Amino acid sequence: MSAISGQWWFAYPTQITERWHVNLRRRHPLLITITTLLIVTSITVESLLLSDLSTPCFVIDTQALKRISIAPNTPNDATTNIINLPSIRLPESGRLFHPYSLNLQNRDDALPSTEIDVTFPIEEGMSSIGFLHSSVTRAREDVTPQDDPATFLAELDLDTTLSGGSAKLVLGLNNHHVGGYYWARSAGAGASMEAPGVSFESCHSSDNRKGVLRWLDAGGAIGCNSNDGKRSEWVNFLRKGDTVQLVPMNGQEAMLQMSESFDAIDDCRVFGISAEGRPMGSEPKVVCEWRRVT
Repeated sequence: MSAISGQWWFAYPTQITERWHVNLRRRHPLLITITTLLIVTSITVESLLLSDLSTPCFVIDTQALKRISIAPNTPNDATTNIINLPSIRLPESGRLFHPYSLNLQNRDDALPSTEIDVTFPIEEGMSSIGFLHSSVTRAREDVTPQDDPATFLAELDLDTTLSGGSAKLVLGLNNHHVGGYYWARSAGAGASMEAPGVSFESCHSSDNRKGVLRWLDAGGAIGCNSNDGKRSEWVNFLRKGDTVQLVPMNGQEAMLQMSESFDAIDDCRVFGISAEGRPMGSEPKVVCEWRRVT
């Protein structure tokens, strides 16, 4: 089972000409059905985007990962058409994760890779390597009497125990709430730009372990920013179903917790993403998944 949503199964293989398709279907109806499904799978998996992933999950920016890779100039893999990616070892726990293709025909074959230690460093002005990808389950318009209406922003489907201790909300990898002025700032290293004045914390309910985004100051974006508030005022406009990204302060722990939490149901929740070849500011594509092997 995978955390990939099933909507892409309904795409149609445009490479097959209509006449060829009709003639073959008349002669071999079962064959054309199987062939169509295989082609649909190979086409659509390659175009999987960040928003197609189930949440919560841990995503790794493969372009940022190249900064610490011991083999940054590895060649393209002819089969998967992606840059060969390293196996990731977490020094704190010694756990090892191998990269796997998203192509269903080669899903159980690990990609050729070298092993590197990844500590998920957080460096000023540099793009973060690891992100927590989460969905909004309740927004300001869904505030309840138990919430503080002055500070409540959104409830996420991300359990605070999966954040590796603590995490900060950032501008993000596919933020559609920012206006044109900030659109370019969310590209590249700008995706890791913190939303000032916003905390991620437990909802303080014994029967609800979801994390909540809150203003640190009742003054909201204006009271929590040193400027006019635009760096985080977009959080006011989050709606149920929107996705956000957070940067964990301990990426190793967050990645391990996310993996172990879903291992019991055989559901991979660690993915590699890349904006390489995509239009500037557009949503990144998903290029692989990392599975824990030790």
